[in-house]
Amino acid sequence: MTFSLCSFQLTQAYAPWLMSEMIPNIQNQTNRVHSVLMLGFEDVLLMDVAGPAQVFASTNKILGWTAYAISIVTKDGNDIQTDTGLSLTAQASFAGPHGADTFVVPGGPGVDQRLTDALLREFLTEIEPDTERFVSICSGSLLTASAGLLDNKKATTHWERVDLALQQFPKVEWHLDEIFTHDGKFYCSAGVTAGIDLALSLVEADHGWRVALSVAREMVVFMKRQGGQSQYSAPLKAQAATSKRLGELYSHIEQDPTALWGVKKMAELAGTTERTMHREFRHEFGKTPSHFVEDRRLALARSYLEGSMKSIKEVAYLSGFTTEQKMRRSFVRRLGVLPTEYRDRFGKADIRA
Repeated sequence: MTFSLCSFQLTQAYAPWLMSEMIPNIQNQTNRVHSVLMLGFEDVLLMDVAGPAQVFASTNKILGWTAYAISIVTKDGNDIQTDTGLSLTAQASFAGPHGADTFVVPGGPGVDQRLTDALLREFLTEIEPDTERFVSICSGSLLTASAGLLDNKKATTHWERVDLALQQFPKVEWHLDEIFTHDGKFYCSAGVTAGIDLALSLVEADHGWRVALSVAREMVVFMKRQGGQSQYSAPLKAQAATSKRLGELYSHIEQDPTALWGVKKMAELAGTTERTMHREFRHEFGKTPSHFVEDRRLALARSYLEGSMKSIKEVAYLSGFTTEQKMRRSFVRRLGVLPTEYRDRFGKADIRA
C-alpha cells in the first residue's frame, strides 16, 4: 500500500511538545508557501516522516491555505518502503531540480546502511546552503553528521545511538541527553515523538503559538516539553529502573504525588532502609528521593499553571506543595521564576482553538 504524505492522517496521541523559546522567530510573511522537503530511503522510520509531515499538513488545514508544501526526495525518485512495510510516494530525486525552505532528514533502521553512502553525503552537502532550516529527526542526525554538516555544532540523536554517535562523529558537540538542540540553521530532535515536538515549534515560529496550539489540539498532542529536557525522562527512568522496588515505588508516587512522601515512608514502602533508599535513588535517577518527589510535583503544578485558571493557592494544594510559599520556593529554586511569572509566560488556558 502506498501513501502520499499530503493526505496521510495521523491521529494517535503523542508526548508533550517543546517550549518554543528554544527556537528563534522567523519572519512571518503573509500567505507565504514554505517548502518542506523530506528525505526518503528504504527502511526509514515511518513516524519520523509522518509525524512532522502531519504537523505541517494540519497547519495547512487550520490556516485554510497551503502554508507548507510537503514532498519527499529519494535517490532515484522511486517510492520507498518504510520500516512498517508501508510505502511512501516520492516527488523528486537527488538529480533535482530541488530546493527547500526546510529540509528534513528522518531516521530509522535504514540509517546504518547509508552512513557510508557517498552519493547521499554529496546530496546533503549540496542542498544545505539553499535551505533555511536543516532538520534532523531521531537517528537522522547521524546521516547529517556523516556529511560533516554537524561538525562543531550542537546536536542530539536517539538515546540508543549514543555509542555510535560518539565513536563515529567525535567532531559533533553531542548533547545526547536532550530531546532537542538548535545551532544556527541546524535543528536536531531525539526519538520519534520529539520530531513532532520540533515541528510544532517550527510552526509556532512561523505562524504564532495560537496556530501551533490549534494544531496540537487537532493532533491530540499534549503541550509542552522544554528543548533541554532529558529525553530519558524521570518516568522512563523509573519504569526502566534496575531495582524492582524502586520501579514499584515510583508507580505509587506517580499515582499520588500529593501524598506526604517522606523518605521514611518511601523506605518502608520499598522494604529497605532510608540510607539504602538514598543510595539507590542517586544511582538510578541522579537525585535524592526528596528531589525526585519534588520534580513530580513541579511537573503537576506546571501542567495546572499552563492549562487551567486555578488559583496559585489551589495549584499548590493540588500539586502536593500544601502551601503557596513552599511551591514558590520550589519554582524559584528549580526554575528560576515565580509561579505567577510561569503562568504569565506559558499559561494558555484562556485560548480557544
